[in-house]
Amino acid sequence: MKFSPHISRAGILVCLALTCASSQAAKISLDDCDLITAKPLRADFKDWLVKNRKLAADGNVEAQTYVAAEASNRLACLEEKITEKSGWSVTMTSGDGTSETTSNPGIPNIKKNADAYAALKDAVKYTHQAGANDPVYRGMSAQLVLRYQAVLPEALETAYEDVAGANQLECVLKRKFGNRDAQHACSSHRTTLSQLTTKVSAERRAALDQKAQQWAVDFPVK
Repeated sequence: MKFSPHISRAGILVCLALTCASSQAAKISLDDCDLITAKPLRADFKDWLVKNRKLAADGNVEAQTYVAAEASNRLACLEEKITEKSGWSVTMTSGDGTSETTSNPGIPNIKKNADAYAALKDAVKYTHQAGANDPVYRGMSAQLVLRYQAVLPEALETAYEDVAGANQLECVLKRKFGNRDAQHACSSHRTTLSQLTTKVSAERRAALDQKAQQWAVDFPVK
């Protein structure tokens, strides 16, 4: 799921400036499906991706958001190509505050498509990683796992903890993160959390809720 302001998605439209060896700047747009799904990858983009994945693994927060955006957008591009349905997820909010989200239901039998399955695993991995410092990505990672739970059963507990932490931070403690629309964010968190609750045992939920709450309490909101 791609996302933008009140169109919510599992990646971020990021347009980055990459300084090449020639010292000339080349634009890399992470919502360019032709760029991020190309085979082989364009040389400058491949170099950028390798560099930022390494930085992300070393704990660079900015790089973590970049690689999370790339992976989730790559998945959305492949979803749209394979299913012939938009990879965008649109949330409509009515005047009384209720909301309804419609999105691509995902790729059936995704394991049979190597590129899409790799993109899914990357998207879950990197959005979870970025979620250590960003409740937006915690929610996104959880939503991805929920959508593809049939092939990601081992990730359900982590997904529950991720969205429980985001919910604690933004909806229970009501700590504002950036320019987020709290009403929209909390509606999304509550829906995801409710669905994941049925997938995780009560005993495990108790332990995960404790960890999620501690993350939210310790989170350095500026």
